[in-house]
Amino acid sequence: MLFCCLFLAACINWDITGPAGPEGLPGPPGQKPPGADTSSIVGRVFTFNQFTVPIWPVDSVKITLHLSADSTLVTMADTAGYYRFKGISTGTYNLTFSRSGFGEMKVFGQTHISGGTLNTTVQEVSIVQLPIQTIADSAWFYTGAAGYFSVRYRLPPAPIIQTSRNYEVYFSHHANVSPTNYEYSTEFIYYMPTGLLGTYFTPGDSIYARVYTLTKYFYTPIVGWANNIRPGITYVDPATGSVVYPFRSSQSALAAGVFVNN
Repeated sequence: MLFCCLFLAACINWDITGPAGPEGLPGPPGQKPPGADTSSIVGRVFTFNQFTVPIWPVDSVKITLHLSADSTLVTMADTAGYYRFKGISTGTYNLTFSRSGFGEMKVFGQTHISGGTLNTTVQEVSIVQLPIQTIADSAWFYTGAAGYFSVRYRLPPAPIIQTSRNYEVYFSHHANVSPTNYEYSTEFIYYMPTGLLGTYFTPGDSIYARVYTLTKYFYTPIVGWANNIRPGITYVDPATGSVVYPFRSSQSALAAGVFVNN
């Protein structure tokens, strides 16, 4: 009996398949794998008043993401300064940071790769209140020690006196001197060697100088004024290749006189 069962089993053809069964019910909707959605562009912005004191909480800061020449997305920073743009396609983008009464900061050429789980983090940015109380209300030339020629200026009373390095002086032969129309410029120097101007002016020439407030160096209690320009307050204009400081005062004090090479 055992022999017959083994024999019959050996004769079964296992390659023969039966007819197909009925089609099953539809399955549930498919799910995207982790990381399949485009990742976000994120960052943080800080705000400072005209005296370089931090403003907390951060308020009313608008961040604009430029998708193309005529298309933008806009979001607002939260009270800690954080912001996020969700679902952004792969590309290279420019961002603008603005608030009423503050200088406008820009970031150019931010590369973003979508489809991953990691965010693209933009460099930290600071925006500063445009100068009002820190603007010089008068300026004049002063000839003192031999070999030196200087500009002096007067400031209105203020709770924090700006470092002189936060003032820039633009020189010209003409009264319409400005940050875009000048012959020589420098951070304020209390005693300026006449040789610095001798390349542009000869004794007896009319000379004009405008003094602008340009917030670059920041004040910290106890430590005092920083020796280095604060990161995140400048950008390079891709059209000109020049460094832009967007927190310069629109008003200035004008000094007028005659150049003396004593």
